Amino acid sequence: MSGDEVILRRAKSSDALSLTALSGQLGYPVTVRQMASRLEAVLPDPSCAVLVAEDGGGSVVGWTHVRVERGIESEAFAEIRGLVVDERCRREGIGERLVSEAVHWAEERGLTEVRVRCNILREGAHRFYERQGFSLAKTQAVYDRII
Repeated sequence: MSGDEVILRRAKSSDALSLTALSGQLGYPVTVRQMASRLEAVLPDPSCAVLVAEDGGGSVVGWTHVRVERGIESEAFAEIRGLVVDERCRREGIGERLVSEAVHWAEERGLTEVRVRCNILREGAHRFYERQGFSLAKTQAVYDRII
């Protein structure tokens, strides 16, 4: 299968099971219930889009989540919050199509920048994003405080 053979569409709440499995492949295990709850919160939000890639048989083989980020320190920009393609379908152009659609979504909203954060250990993903026209802007540490 090639990226040209998949259909890109907006995610639906009924995609929760498929998105759960793919999220695990990305290294972010989640339950179907958690994914369904997250989708319920995000899907109606006009500042977000969850896009899926569906193969000819109707199976979801990739997804991306993009959202508008607004702050007072910089102009608004779009951020790709997550991107994953089924490990059986990688390097077939599906990720490129998802990124291209996320960029198009941002352009439709008048945004001039798309950002993606990527774990420092994911060197293959770094090369992927560079091939998509992204350039390294900075490295940073992320601190969490669990409350």
